[in-house]
Amino acid sequence: MPLLPKIEKITRDATITHFFLMFGYKVFSLYFPLFLIARGMSLPEVGYAYLLIYLPIAVFSPLVGFLNHKINPAVLASVGILGYGIYSWGMIAIHNPALFYFWQVILGISAALFFASSRGILMGSSLEKPDRAFGWFYSAPFYAAAVAPAIGAFFIWQFDFAGV
Repeated sequence: MPLLPKIEKITRDATITHFFLMFGYKVFSLYFPLFLIARGMSLPEVGYAYLLIYLPIAVFSPLVGFLNHKINPAVLASVGILGYGIYSWGMIAIHNPALFYFWQVILGISAALFFASSRGILMGSSLEKPDRAFGWFYSAPFYAAAVAPAIGAFFIWQFDFAGV
């Protein structure tokens, strides 16, 4: 008897990807403000950083939804994930505050690419039971939210992060 119910490969892959991306996001959103304050930013500057992440998500998500009809959603989701990697590199390499804010916008655009396209992938697939597939997909962030703070806190404690 299997531990998990039978799900399609596309559902499993999309759900696992969504889980790990949301896991990273939950750790990021919990500890990123502390990291910024430890680097000497004021609370309004931290707020601007978050505005520059979420505003591009709101602006670019409808555009990505349109592009999902013109371009394969898997390509757009891959570009979004690549954008997360570029953002990580940019956060390591920056030394200029203007570039810091630029990378926040890049993160927002990457998030819009991934989130809108990953849903487009599932919607465009012929699924045996769409309700089950979307249930798995949309429950992944809740599992990530349950474990991310504890695992993030463990790593911060283990590596002695000064921002906490």
